[in-house]
Amino acid sequence: MKPAKLKRHLESKHQALVDKPATYFQRLLSQSNIQRNTFQKRLTVLHKALKASFEVAVLIARQRKPHTVGENLVLPAACKMVEIMFDQSKAEVLKCIPLSDNTVKRRIDDCAVDIEEQLLEKIKKSPLFALLQLDESTDTEAKAQLMCLVR
Repeated sequence: MKPAKLKRHLESKHQALVDKPATYFQRLLSQSNIQRNTFQKRLTVLHKALKASFEVAVLIARQRKPHTVGENLVLPAACKMVEIMFDQSKAEVLKCIPLSDNTVKRRIDDCAVDIEEQLLEKIKKSPLFALLQLDESTDTEAKAQLMCLVR
């Protein structure tokens, strides 16, 4: 904005702040920047925790282990390793990774739905089919089987 417009806005909308020195506004700006940086760091940690949760859920699913192994073995072991190798504060950051049995189940279900959607999208984009039939069933070993018939 132009300085004249800023001054007019300050005088008309914020009359109580007209007599404040420039350092007051600089301090407000620095506090705002600090708050924004803190918030962004927290979001980064939460984003990394979410990604780590998905990665551990995929590993648990591939090894066909119970969903509780995440909170009962993986997380305590990882925290203990980080505590020994680095320090307690970095081990505390690991504790924000959601690895409860219900969370791991939801992550595995989300990954399965995503894989199925990707497969269907690839089949739909393929120019080599005229008729598509899908059938999902479970075999005797409780493994999900997805059959696609493409003509």
